Amino acid sequence: MSLVFLSLAIAGLWINLVGAGMAARRFVSNYAIARMTGVLAVCMVCFCLEHYVGFGPRPPLLPLTTALSLWLIWRARAVLRENWGMEVLFAAGFLYCLLWRYTFPDIDASEDKMPNFGLIESYMRGTQLPPPDLWLSPFRANCYYSFQHYGASLLGRLLGLGPGISYHLAFCTMVGFLTLLAGSCIAALCTWTPGRWVGVLSLLLGGSGAAVAAHVFLKEAYVLDIVRFVGGSMVQSELSPLGRQVAAWMTTPGLAPRDLPMEPLSYFLIKGDFHPPLAGFLLLAFAAALIAAQETGAAGRQRALNHALLAATLPIALISNAWILPLQFLLVGGWFLFAAVRKQKGYLAPALAGLAAATALEYPFLLQFTQQAIGSNAAIGLTGSADHTPWLGWLIIFWPVLGILVLGPFNRERRPLALFLVAVWTAALIGTEFLYNHDIYGAQWSRFNSTLKWWPWVYAGIVVTLGALNLGSRSRVCRYGTLALLVPNLAFAFDLGRQYTGAYEGSKASVGHLSGAMWIERDDVIRDMIVELSLRPDGVTLESGLAMRNTESPAVTLFAGKQSFLGWPWLEEAWRGSYLEIDQRYVQMNALYAGTLQDPLSWLLHNNVRYILWLPRDNADKNARFAPLREQIKPRYYWHHMYGNDGDFAVGFWERSDGPPAR
Repeated sequence: MSLVFLSLAIAGLWINLVGAGMAARRFVSNYAIARMTGVLAVCMVCFCLEHYVGFGPRPPLLPLTTALSLWLIWRARAVLRENWGMEVLFAAGFLYCLLWRYTFPDIDASEDKMPNFGLIESYMRGTQLPPPDLWLSPFRANCYYSFQHYGASLLGRLLGLGPGISYHLAFCTMVGFLTLLAGSCIAALCTWTPGRWVGVLSLLLGGSGAAVAAHVFLKEAYVLDIVRFVGGSMVQSELSPLGRQVAAWMTTPGLAPRDLPMEPLSYFLIKGDFHPPLAGFLLLAFAAALIAAQETGAAGRQRALNHALLAATLPIALISNAWILPLQFLLVGGWFLFAAVRKQKGYLAPALAGLAAATALEYPFLLQFTQQAIGSNAAIGLTGSADHTPWLGWLIIFWPVLGILVLGPFNRERRPLALFLVAVWTAALIGTEFLYNHDIYGAQWSRFNSTLKWWPWVYAGIVVTLGALNLGSRSRVCRYGTLALLVPNLAFAFDLGRQYTGAYEGSKASVGHLSGAMWIERDDVIRDMIVELSLRPDGVTLESGLAMRNTESPAVTLFAGKQSFLGWPWLEEAWRGSYLEIDQRYVQMNALYAGTLQDPLSWLLHNNVRYILWLPRDNADKNARFAPLREQIKPRYYWHHMYGNDGDFAVGFWERSDGPPAR
């Protein structure tokens, strides 16, 4: 991608983001909170309105919004000069994320990159919401908490960007805001400059307590070993002598080790998966910044508005990352209970107003989302005796934040706040151990998703709130004790650097290609097919290669901007509750490509299929199934030759002819 184009896109994005923040500054005095509030308000209002009328794929608003933003920036230039440090924080988070995204831009079958990309592409069509589900025609994408994907699409539509670069720039923007808000919270609670640096770096580069331990217990520890420490790393053969002893203490004979991942924020940022936990971390930082502002001088109308914004994070969590709603409720609800215990006044009405306003804006989405089958996965249960974390594994992961909790009461200046935070985060740690979300996984993976999504959130929350408070304490025990707990985990930055340099060689061909498709477009024929398909009218598309796992299919369809008859079937089943139609489509599609489907022409027409892709992987057995299929469907489907001899090797696609059947 041209660096000139990327620079222009980032400049336009920054101008509009700052403009939205300066508009919010009329109501919100805290600079970082205003920057987040302005953007959040725009996204929420548009999200609501587009459930009644779609704005289209390219709403012609950029000249107007940019001009208005420049005017607001000029008017508030003194404010910008005063808060240049906050803008540096935003830029640091944005550019750090961009370094990873620019170097490793592929949106491939690893993690949930492709479905997240598909959700963004669905929203970029600009239709009345909910948008079409690009992985299950003709259904609508109304079964997932996808507010952050809508925000990414809005960014791309307003700036005139494609879905790939929208994916990556939205990722960087969220990390920029996360860094800004966390830095604002830390700065409010800690005036000690080294402590501020340690707090911010612990979020962006630091690991969990296993960051150091893994290098002691494993002969060769890599990033994945550290984040999969319990149930993954400690059952491998490459253990040190001490590691073998520790592994024996962490396992029960005859019981499969429970897979309990702990992916800290720093690791999540490098994966490149635009997944809802990112929104969860952002809402945590927003709530933390609001609480810090309330404790450090907010008064009058500003205090009431902060209470409203804090309460609003709860319904926003439901549509952004429903997994963290119980934890967000614990933090925010605990804060209002804390206010009641201290006999504060004037918080209830603003809180209810913020809760009501956010819910009202979400209401059109919630009407459909709360009726979907994914809701049946939200079944909180008690952790079984066999599924608990081994006590030693738990200590190895959480010892830094456990130490922070122990040191919290030594904070003399802000003891009430410290005790509140100790109580909230202790309850969170206990809750995430004794409760779990009973989702689609079982056996040794029954708590996999729960720890994956809850543990990093709680860990980051302790660091950014109580950790910052301790680092700002005049008590040397509290301050230097917290410093000693956090600094060793910055060694994880070494592992991240090693991950970056190790993966760079394999990613060289993709560097800078922010469309995300370079991994599949290295094949010139596939690249040309994507271009060819993208220029043709919308239509349901078939692509072979589906399985009950992450697969390369249907990447060609997705990057061409077409709607799949079926995407990853296992994921659609998870979202829609094992809907029988999904299994039927999966079997029928595989039968079509295997040459065993009875009357394929009638089946294709019945399902309104417009395009059928025939890729290199379909040329098995000297392309024996190509000619019979072509003969059966040629009355209504025209073959577009892309490569080969249309005999023993062929690459191309069929397109339905809507005119009279060929003679």
